[in-house]
Amino acid sequence: MARPLGELQGGTEEANELARWLRKITNGVGVRQLEADFPYSKSLWTQFRNGSRLIPRDLLDQVVSRYLLEPAMRQRQLDEGRRLLEGALRSAASPQAAERDAAPTAPPRRGDAVAHALLRLDDARLRQIEAIRRLNASERRCDRLQDLVSALEQRCTLLEYERDRAREEVRAELQGQVQMSAEYRRQADLKLKRARRAREEAYELRLAAEAQVTRARLDVRLRSGAEAEDIAPLVAPAEGAGYLPPLGDVAPALHAIDDELDENDRGMDALRAALRLPAADRSAHDSRIVRGVVEKAAAPSPGVVRVLAEDNADSEDNQDGRGDGRRSGARRRSRTTIAVCLALVTTLGVSLAWDPPPPGTSARDPLRGGRGNRLTIGVAVDAPGLSELQDGGVHGFEVDMGMRLAQELGFDSQSVALTPLNVNERASAVRKGQVDLVIARVEVTSALRKQVRLVGPYLRTYHGVLVGKGDKSISHFKDLAGRMVCTRAYSSSQEGLITDNKAFIVTRPDTRDCVAALRAHQVDAVIDDQVVLYGYTQKFDDFEVPPAATDGQQAGLYAIALPQGTPDQSCAEVFRALQAYVQGQWKQDFQSRLGSVVQAFPTTWNAFTPSEGDMNERSSCTS
Repeated sequence: MARPLGELQGGTEEANELARWLRKITNGVGVRQLEADFPYSKSLWTQFRNGSRLIPRDLLDQVVSRYLLEPAMRQRQLDEGRRLLEGALRSAASPQAAERDAAPTAPPRRGDAVAHALLRLDDARLRQIEAIRRLNASERRCDRLQDLVSALEQRCTLLEYERDRAREEVRAELQGQVQMSAEYRRQADLKLKRARRAREEAYELRLAAEAQVTRARLDVRLRSGAEAEDIAPLVAPAEGAGYLPPLGDVAPALHAIDDELDENDRGMDALRAALRLPAADRSAHDSRIVRGVVEKAAAPSPGVVRVLAEDNADSEDNQDGRGDGRRSGARRRSRTTIAVCLALVTTLGVSLAWDPPPPGTSARDPLRGGRGNRLTIGVAVDAPGLSELQDGGVHGFEVDMGMRLAQELGFDSQSVALTPLNVNERASAVRKGQVDLVIARVEVTSALRKQVRLVGPYLRTYHGVLVGKGDKSISHFKDLAGRMVCTRAYSSSQEGLITDNKAFIVTRPDTRDCVAALRAHQVDAVIDDQVVLYGYTQKFDDFEVPPAATDGQQAGLYAIALPQGTPDQSCAEVFRALQAYVQGQWKQDFQSRLGSVVQAFPTTWNAFTPSEGDMNERSSCTS
């Protein structure tokens, strides 16, 4: 720190003015620094600044050049200093004295000329060093700018690559949807053609049946002695039939009918023999009206049908004393009607009896009637927190619940088998008897109620959104507009997402594939049930579920699926076991397995608990 300057000691006012000017130029610079910068001692610099000695002209120029860098200011101060120095020299008592006073003592250990040359050399070196320093700083700034440009170019290249990849993925998905739609349309056109062909065949068969009925009526009228004017309307050919006998020659037509009836008799005898039925006693059945039921026969040949005929207690033909010709005619009329029915059933493939129940709907007790049998439970393996394959076993809330229900139903842990199921396998596995029950995010729907029996719900859930951690651009459902959003195929969340939020949909087979796409930055978000998404935040710490990012709508109710033929007693046992679990251990298991949901909704997480009203209303059976 520079010491305070003393009083001015110049012999004249001009010398003091020069000293004041020099103090202003060297303000803040001590004599030690001045001695180091210029080849003059500290004592000389003290005399220069108190006015007792005049500063030399060349030193004055060096001081101004050293401490004033701005060119205009430097030139003004240099002119001012030279003017003050000349005035101080003129004001001296004599020119000789002035020169003597102004002449400094020789610099220590070097001559004036050498000192001045060294001063100029040092000044040049300092300026060179400063220039080099500025050049280096400029080069470093250029390098940083070049690195920044390279990083921006790489970022642009990456963004272009991601854009092209996303475009290709969207194009491929759209092409797949177009191809699928074309395939659906092709199949629909094929089914339509088949339906039209079946309708045409049915129409032709109907015309043939009407012709057979007309011919049978004609036979009845002719053999009963009806008049010609009564017969004519009956034998008029129907449109499209074309094969009725002509009206002008009735006798040949009757002979043809008799031949056909004889053929039908032989066919009936063969049919009865195939079915191992007793031979018909045609002499005892003069007039029989067939009112039987056509059904599939139990014979080895599935195409054989049988006719269960009921006798009509109409014995007028036997009571009126008519001969064997009338009895034979009645017998032939009966066989004609039977033949017509057989022809219709065989050609159209119609069965008026009940078909056997489809596979999986027969009565089957999933509890197998005892408590020592094995209980097979279908579970999911792709929902962290709920049910996930981990460390060689399946763990989660649904697994804990299944084991507790099995224990309540009388099965020990060694008698319970867990079977992993995909999303599209769960309902079919129950129907086909592959598992006894399913606890794997089975949503309660009216369509599913027609396939399986449902007990529950055991969990409520709501729509949610999964995003990368720290992504503040998505906090509500409306923020999904214009973004790539992934959801599992056939999810109930798709419709509202498309219609309400104008997002671009990317479908994957299950939620696990959507999470993988989010981690690869192929999509912006994943939409699914909140409990499922919170489970993934427990598994991966780079994801989060914004609590406000929901549409507020209940996404679904998870229930237990049982076979459709489960007895009511077993279904009620499962219901009572689930009811006891919900009222007891449910909250503890939920907090243990899905703690992220409890943390996100510390005061309202009970909304995920099913109510007793839900269970009584949604279950296929109650206690």
